[in-house]
Amino acid sequence: MPVIRFLTSGKEIEFPEGEEVNILRISLRHDLGLPWSCASGLCGTDRITIVEGAENLSGVRRRERDRLGELLDDNVRLACQTYASGDLAIAWDPDQKGIDEDSRAGKRLKTVWMEGSKHGDQSADDGSDKAERA
Repeated sequence: MPVIRFLTSGKEIEFPEGEEVNILRISLRHDLGLPWSCASGLCGTDRITIVEGAENLSGVRRRERDRLGELLDDNVRLACQTYASGDLAIAWDPDQKGIDEDSRAGKRLKTVWMEGSKHGDQSADDGSDKAERA
């Protein structure tokens, strides 16, 4: 069975072969210690660093790309938006908070949202990624 190792909390969890599991959801169900707030990809509190197993992850979603920006290049993902299908090792700052609006990623996201609202465009949150997996 595949294993997700939660390095910061020193815990791990197995899941059935052939399944995809949401990293935040499995952390919450098994009290694995991952910080979170909104669980919808908006706050950025559930940032994780992929230490091993990036090839076993779902693709980056638009909401995740909008929130994280350049952090994606550093193997950072949002647990609420990321699914694992195989072995994985992740770490995080146990004291992390949401991405501050004054951060580079926060400013970029705010610009995207403001530009969208000026044009009557809701593409930054149009619900197109509502096809959530269980």
